[in-house]
Amino acid sequence: MRAKALLMAVAMTALAACGTQQAPQAGGGVGPQTNSGPRVPPVFVSGNPTCQDLGYVYEFKLDLDPASGEYTDAATGVKVTVTNNATGDGVLDAWSATFGGNPFGIDAVIMKGGPGANVYAYNPEATADSNLVTPTNPSNGKPYGISHVSFCFDFNVIVTKTADPSLKRTWTWTIKKEADQSSLTLSAGQSFIVNYTVKVSAASTDSDWKVGGAIEVKNPDPNYAATLTSVTDVISKAGDPDVGASVDCGVSFPYSLPSGQTLTCTYSASLPNGDTRTNTATAATTGKVEGGSGTATVDFSKATVTQVDDKADVTDSLQGNLGTASAPGTAFTYTRTLKYDACGQYTYGNTASFTTNTTATTGSASWSIAVNVPCATGCTLTPGYWKTHSKYGPAPYDDTWAQLGEDAAFFLSGQTHYQVLWTPPGGNAYYILAHAYVAARLNQLNGADFTAAQAAFNSATALLSTYTPAQVAAMKGSSTVRQQFVSLAATLDKYNNGLIGPGHCSE
Repeated sequence: MRAKALLMAVAMTALAACGTQQAPQAGGGVGPQTNSGPRVPPVFVSGNPTCQDLGYVYEFKLDLDPASGEYTDAATGVKVTVTNNATGDGVLDAWSATFGGNPFGIDAVIMKGGPGANVYAYNPEATADSNLVTPTNPSNGKPYGISHVSFCFDFNVIVTKTADPSLKRTWTWTIKKEADQSSLTLSAGQSFIVNYTVKVSAASTDSDWKVGGAIEVKNPDPNYAATLTSVTDVISKAGDPDVGASVDCGVSFPYSLPSGQTLTCTYSASLPNGDTRTNTATAATTGKVEGGSGTATVDFSKATVTQVDDKADVTDSLQGNLGTASAPGTAFTYTRTLKYDACGQYTYGNTASFTTNTTATTGSASWSIAVNVPCATGCTLTPGYWKTHSKYGPAPYDDTWAQLGEDAAFFLSGQTHYQVLWTPPGGNAYYILAHAYVAARLNQLNGADFTAAQAAFNSATALLSTYTPAQVAAMKGSSTVRQQFVSLAATLDKYNNGLIGPGHCSE
């Protein structure tokens, strides 16, 4: 609706023919009734002013002293609800206005009574007010009775808009490869499982911030076309320069928008960053229908994002395809089994690489393991290794077992070598020695220098050839024979763990 300056400034010029007066001076004269109730103070205008006199397009006039109720302007459909508790007192207790079921702004209300009128001019427009009065009758100091009440208004175009932000998000990838081993000492033919991890990570950078959308300009005036002179769009943020958008309405200006019709425009703008901003579209007009504006928030948390390099294919030079990683990244794990049948120094290396999905950017990372397979003396492995690397698994088979035989009888135990190795000692010195003995024998067969263990091994062979598990279990802790079992087991255990002899293999 049309925003007016203070009515006194208008009335002094536009209503010169009608005659206007300020509030009464001492000694008489008519003037405005002062009242704390209304939103604005009234301005007295002598005579019988109309809304058109004041520069407004429409006047909805309620004659005489209107009763409480809802009234509809036949020319426009604007509805006004009034409350008038006591007729004849010159007071309109309250009013409110709607159009199309929504609150509607009134520019001015003329309270006519006696030789003039009190005019309440609203800037900005009001959708409701209370306690409006007619001019004061100087003969009794009370308001004149209401002759009529006029509601002055015009229509503004209704501007609505959307704001659809977008941006480009570019991901930069890095790769890291590592393993749980960097050096190993292995016996010839020994299998060793290495665990690898390949980590790919991506960090993003946003750019190309933009906003676009639709602007709709509707003419709600039921009688007059709106003459549009321009439609503009500005994106603003406190402390930053405004950004003007490019607007395309598909018509030439000035453009006549018929009553009840809508003009749809599109707009777009590039922005310096992803800060939240206010987007305001403004439709300017000339003529009877006023212009208007509408706003929308530019919120990049809801933006349409164009992803660049948001995925990467990851491969390994030995393992092959590891999979596709999505930003911000992931980790791939796999195992490789190392085995060398000949002694010597080896380097086991492999490289992981990535290729991004949009720009085909690549990167790689490598890991190397130094492997020593002693030639002259070999190295030793523990019972824990040998018990899991037989033909029964679960670890990869070590064919040294074939020289001994997992199922070969173990002395007087009534069990096989494999069974003895998997029998928990439970404090029985027989099995303590048996575990160390089997591992030492397999280490010897695997090529480990046996000099440091030979004497203990020979003594252990004699004991195991003489006693059964049950006999040793029955021996007291102070028993000389039991102590021999324990002592020999300790020596062979040192050998198997690399504390004596050629040294320990990696397990």
